[in-house]
Amino acid sequence: MMALSRYDYYKIQGNQKNKQKVELYRFKNDFKQIYIVEIFHYQYNVYAVKFYLKNHSDSKRRYNICYKNDFIQSHGYCTGNSNFIKVLNTILSIVIEIIKKDKLASFGFMGAPKEIELDEELNGENINDDCTVANTKRYKVYHLYVRKYFNPQDFEYIDSKTSSILLLRNNRNKEVLTEKVAEDYIVNTIIPNL
Repeated sequence: MMALSRYDYYKIQGNQKNKQKVELYRFKNDFKQIYIVEIFHYQYNVYAVKFYLKNHSDSKRRYNICYKNDFIQSHGYCTGNSNFIKVLNTILSIVIEIIKKDKLASFGFMGAPKEIELDEELNGENINDDCTVANTKRYKVYHLYVRKYFNPQDFEYIDSKTSSILLLRNNRNKEVLTEKVAEDYIVNTIIPNL
């Protein structure tokens, strides 16, 4: 794989959160703001990846908040696209580091809805009873991004458009983490812990 433009990151520590093992990483972006990456380690070698800006740590919507255009432009950028790609590339580097340590690792990503996608008046038809949101913009981006870097011979893409969740199931672990087990696990374990 060619070298990707990414941010330098480092592991902070691991801890327990909601009875789950969590590894924490951090990095600073071009706007000089710190991102926190949470890697939740679940049964069946499943890792759920979540990230947010550190200054939103105490917000219930920390995964939903995006930069406003005026903030981006005040830092000399037209859009936040280059920052976003570097953020994704940084997370990809962390995921690759985990795969090197755990050859059976599978990864779950949820395309957290933007705040506007949580607005019932504007997007009510896509908001589910379990508070997930169908087919979010971030889900669509992650859906395309992972297909660029994860070979389908090594990872099966198990999609849930209705909840905007993508599981990259490691094919080395497909005997234990069957598609049925993976789907049940998403519904009964991962979604309730979002």
